[in-house]
Amino acid sequence: MESTFEFLAVLTQWALTLYGWIIIIAILISWVNPDPGNPIVRFLHRMTDPLWNYLREILPGSLTLFAAYISLLLVMFLEIFLPGVLRTMGDFSAGALSLGQTPTIVAGFFLLGIAVVARSLLYFLIILLLIWFFLTLINPSINNPIVRTVYILVDPFITPIQRRLPRQKIDLSPLLAAGVFLLLNQLLLGKLIGYAFALTRGHGLLSALPPLINS
Repeated sequence: MESTFEFLAVLTQWALTLYGWIIIIAILISWVNPDPGNPIVRFLHRMTDPLWNYLREILPGSLTLFAAYISLLLVMFLEIFLPGVLRTMGDFSAGALSLGQTPTIVAGFFLLGIAVVARSLLYFLIILLLIWFFLTLINPSINNPIVRTVYILVDPFITPIQRRLPRQKIDLSPLLAAGVFLLLNQLLLGKLIGYAFALTRGHGLLSALPPLINS
């Protein structure tokens, strides 16, 4: 029974990893206005549209614009949480865990998934803020789809800072926002990930997690 749960965990992890890359490719291709009749584009739409459309229906207001990115974060969370739950169930079925220990470990994987997704999101925003800072130095056209996408993503974070900074030739708000996110990542999320590891450590479950998360 334990080997069955391990097989399901590995299969789930690989399937979610593959689907995550499909979402990434679909997002990148959407930036260049691809031919909708292209078979590769049609395949990507068939694989991603159901999830994206569902998220657009349940997300509030302006967040619907980011359904594609949120779907990627959801898959990242599930890639950690579901295999962890399956392996926990396998250990429980094999008698390696008691009924009282199981919910704690499941909660640990839930927190680990949330923390890793939040850390990935912060790193992504930091990179975007740095890109936007360098773009402001060369004044690119806002009509460029990539430039416009970066601006839409970073604007909610830099606008409040811009209102409080004195006007300068160089806009430092992206660097300040990136610094704040870096501190949050190191101080808050680092502790949360450590706590989540503490809840799951000692049961032979972490060795099967993706290398990026285990590092």
